[in-house]
This record gives sequence, C-alpha cells and structure tokens, in this order.
Amino acid sequence: MKLTTVVTVAAVMAALAGCSVFEKKDTSGTVPASEARPGSTSAGVQKTGAGNLEIYVGSTEQPKTTIRTGAAGKKTTKVVPAKTTPLQVGAQTYLAVGPILTSTDVKKVFVTKAGDRPALGLRLTPEGTRKLNAEITGKIAKGKMVLASLNDSVFSTTIASPGAVDDGVLLLPMATLNNAKTAADIIRGTK
Repeated sequence: MKLTTVVTVAAVMAALAGCSVFEKKDTSGTVPASEARPGSTSAGVQKTGAGNLEIYVGSTEQPKTTIRTGAAGKKTTKVVPAKTTPLQVGAQTYLAVGPILTSTDVKKVFVTKAGDRPALGLRLTPEGTRKLNAEITGKIAKGKMVLASLNDSVFSTTIASPGAVDDGVLLLPMATLNNAKTAADIIRGTK
C-alpha cells in the first residue's frame, strides 16, 4: 500500500509541474509584448491573417480637412472634421485619415536594433518615403504618432518626427528580436 501512495504522490507532483509549464505558455496567437517606453510602444504581432501591412500617421486630436467651394469670383473656405479611422493602442485611441503606406511601399524588411532596443526596419520606396514625410511634416497635430498595423492589429508606434524616416528607412520599435523576426517573416510572406 505504501508503494501505491508513493506512485500516486509522484503522479500528482508531475501533473502539477506540467500545469505550471502550460500555464506560462502563450496561446493567444500573438508574440508577447514588453513594457512600453516613452514615445514608442510595441505590442504582440498578430500571427494569423493575410499579412497586410499598413502604416498610419495618427493623432489624439480629430484631423481637419479644408474644403474650398464656390464660383470663380466667390470662394468659400470651410474646415470640417476629416473622415478618420480609429486605432486603439492600449488605452489610447489615435485617429488617422487612412493608411499612408502599405506593403507595396516597402522595398525591404529587416530585423535590427535601434540603440539597445529591438526594431523592425522597413526600407521604403522613394514614393513611400515622400508620402510618409509629407504626412509627418504636414499640419501639426497634438500627439502625432506613426502607427504600424499588421493583420488589422497595431503592433508598433513611434513619435512622428521629421527624422522618423532616415535615408528611406523607418525603424519600428519591437518587444523582442523574435517579435521583429516574426513580423518580418509575415510581411515577406514566408510565415
């Protein structure tokens, strides 16, 4: 009878050890995120979907559009709220006019580090660089950010500053190098 008790206790201990291993495993379909740093954030990369990459420039304020109407001699100018797409990043909602760039504006995707932080590098086409720079340096808006979305889920944000695109390369902060590699593989269509 003592042998049965020892075997039962060993089986229960093995089961409990197995539960703690499975409890830590991420089964959400995303790569886990790390803590956010000021001015930029990174989140898990959505692994399922068509792999559609979209880059937005969003703001915490409602963007405005200027409409000019009227006859040749009488022009009226009216400023109205622009039609926007809400993008949720944690507790913050950013409003963007629409995607500025898609995967067709990206020539090369690579994994790198920006300082001591993992990053996803996007080498943009000349036209993509022009479009993104025009949007970044356009009308000033409070809280302007570059937001990267993959499979309809924002995975990285960075401050929209005139230096955001350096020599045609946009660096997006990532949670880990593995997270950056996963995103690069999805964008390339190899995952």
